[in-house]
Amino acid sequence: MFNVNLIKKYFDIKNISYDDDVLLSIIEDTNKNVSLSPSEKIKYLVEKCCKGDFRVSQVPIAEATGISFPGLMFHELRWVLISDESEDSFIAECFETGIELKIPKSSLPITVVMWIDEIKESNPESALASEEGVSIKSIIFEALLVDKRWIRDICLATVLVNIFAVITSLFAMQVYDRVVPTLAFSTLYSLLAGMSLIYLTDFTLKITRSRLLDKNASVIDKYLSSHVFDHLLNAQLDKLPRQLGTLTAQITGLDGIRQFFTSSIVFALIDLPFAIFFLFTMYAIAGPVAFVYATFLIISLIIGINAQFRSAKVSKELTQRSNEKIGILVDTIRGLETIRSSGSEKHFEKNWREIVATTSNTGLVQKKINTIATSVSQTLGQVSYASAILLGVHSIASGDMTMGSMIACSILGGRVLGPVGQAVGYLIQYEGVKQSATLVDSFLNIPVNREINEKSIFPHVKPKNLLVESLEFAYEGSSTPQVSIENIEFKSGDRVAILGGIGSGKSTLLKMLAGLVKPTKGRIRINGIDLWQLDPYFVSNHFSYLPQSPDLFRGSFKDNLILGKNASDSSLIDTINTLSLENIYEQNDKGLEMEIHEGGSGLSGGQKQMVGIGRVFINSPTVWLLDEPTSSLDNRTQEVVAKALKEKVKPNDILIFATHNLSLAKDLSNRVIVLEKGKVLKDARANQIEMRKKNAAVS
Repeated sequence: MFNVNLIKKYFDIKNISYDDDVLLSIIEDTNKNVSLSPSEKIKYLVEKCCKGDFRVSQVPIAEATGISFPGLMFHELRWVLISDESEDSFIAECFETGIELKIPKSSLPITVVMWIDEIKESNPESALASEEGVSIKSIIFEALLVDKRWIRDICLATVLVNIFAVITSLFAMQVYDRVVPTLAFSTLYSLLAGMSLIYLTDFTLKITRSRLLDKNASVIDKYLSSHVFDHLLNAQLDKLPRQLGTLTAQITGLDGIRQFFTSSIVFALIDLPFAIFFLFTMYAIAGPVAFVYATFLIISLIIGINAQFRSAKVSKELTQRSNEKIGILVDTIRGLETIRSSGSEKHFEKNWREIVATTSNTGLVQKKINTIATSVSQTLGQVSYASAILLGVHSIASGDMTMGSMIACSILGGRVLGPVGQAVGYLIQYEGVKQSATLVDSFLNIPVNREINEKSIFPHVKPKNLLVESLEFAYEGSSTPQVSIENIEFKSGDRVAILGGIGSGKSTLLKMLAGLVKPTKGRIRINGIDLWQLDPYFVSNHFSYLPQSPDLFRGSFKDNLILGKNASDSSLIDTINTLSLENIYEQNDKGLEMEIHEGGSGLSGGQKQMVGIGRVFINSPTVWLLDEPTSSLDNRTQEVVAKALKEKVKPNDILIFATHNLSLAKDLSNRVIVLEKGKVLKDARANQIEMRKKNAAVS
């Protein structure tokens, strides 16, 4: 039950305006309504009480980050307000008692934390940015500038370190010009004492700068990884690249990009400008000697730019070949059983050797360009040093420069050579980073299921009606729609079997009904509301989809069954008993904690399918969408599943399942839809359809 005082406290923390009288009456209504889930209660409260547009978001508590706090959590049958987190616990306050709690993270069951955010109107600039596309560079710079203090601190540390380098050169000049000729040891010891203090400060600043860079790189890495992974989870499935190698390369290209930009921005702001500062310092100390290093700097930059242009085409080809290599490797690992059983090892080995050879040859060309540019730059650095010494000796002979000045210039020259070498390296690296950034950008510009600024709708009634209107779907690059349906309506209590031959569009239709694939044209309305305007949590709470081949993930059997859902133990046990799932793990001494490997290796196709069916049952949806639910099951297990569906699908639920199993269609359906080439061939009550042992049904 909600406590008025703590609800008010949370609203005040979040600066949410509300009416006291309305809040009190709505809380009373909400507490009386036992049919609403915790998240639905929060959404209802926000919808009725809050002045303005607000969104309720939620994530599993294990994935909660700083943006989730302060947040609301339903814990041990009571509401708590989580204000903060420590390393091993959450700091919370109970809505009922007002007592502060310290909840250990290790003791938390699988649950969610919810929080309320204001929906701000999008401005023309953000809309324009959205139209122009998302850039990983802009995201990195956004992350870099979230807290500008680190840039200020690193800049200050680097400035001081470079100033100390100038002081070091001046120290050498003083020693050679004043101490050595007169053997003034007292002056030497005084200078050494001062330099010891400077060296200690220099060491401390370098350690501090390194820690700041590492800490900030870690923060940016977490931010980027979270951003990209979140985009992957929400991207439109039909827009993702078909090649798994390409998709993997797009996502994993972040590390090099982040490292390049975080290090190069400091270099561009500090190290390169100080290289020019050192040239001016050299000119003030030794005059014309500075021009030797200035000439070297200009020539090296020209070499770097030339190498960058030469490596552009090579970098693009190398990236493409590397993606293909990853794709072949992934396909081979995934299909190793098929390759061996069909005796195709030689074919795949040939493909692998060809792609490795191509990648290696392209890599050699790239390395050749890099090696030549780097070697020429290093040689020029040595030549410039020798030239500076030669010119310095002549200047000393003519009385224009002292020995100390020449030593000081040699020290400062090293401070110029280092940044110039870095500049050449960055210019060469840029093309590779540019190709990686292009790949990541193309991934980030894949449209998401729901627009970020779209105000989602969370109805407070269960789905009673699904209406398909002028629905079409075609895969990317295809001019022929896989599905083209004028009108279908599903109502509460419908048990619909979808029949049709291979490629008739059954699976695609179910994916669209589940909100996994967005129609190319037309709409799917739920209780009159467009499916794509509904809150994703409403959809996940009321819709459950079983794919033809359920995916299993690394973890325990229990983890794979509940998949992060806030499932009660009673619901879990009931599902296991109903579907006889204990048959899967009963011979394993770990029971429900039986280890599942990536992809469910070690389990049969039927066992994987039963785990997928178990997920649907645990969710206890209103709309059941099942794609070939018994295709991998033996006759006895099919009977178990059919019986369980009859028991657990509630009278007002909607069951829609695609199948080639005509006996299952007869047993479970009260209505049959026959698809052919993506269009509805028949739609009638089950008792009006004669089912034959072919991939079709005729009246």
